[in-house]
Amino acid sequence: MLAIDAKFWGVVVMGGAVIILFFLPWLDYSPVKSIRYRPDWHKYLYAVFVVNFVILAYLGVQPPSDLGGRVSQVGTLFYFGFFLLMPWWSQLGKSKPVPDRVTFAAH
Repeated sequence: MLAIDAKFWGVVVMGGAVIILFFLPWLDYSPVKSIRYRPDWHKYLYAVFVVNFVILAYLGVQPPSDLGGRVSQVGTLFYFGFFLLMPWWSQLGKSKPVPDRVTFAAH
């Protein structure tokens, strides 16, 4: 990996960040799809993800620095970990009961 230029790996990771969104419907194993019926800690996890996304976006437009580079690397690990661990953490916790009006199937 070290023999290939770092710019190449940057392009691969950037492409992976977009491609992973395509697989999102198959990564979420939660019995309910609406955030309204998920456990409360899921909402906090999503909030941390959004904050991480904003920090990565901000650092992406800043000039390179040692501290910014390290924060970006940790943020990138969290970004991909959020999606790659989703099949595991989306099953955890007890979801709230879904009302009949949501699960009703017409004749």
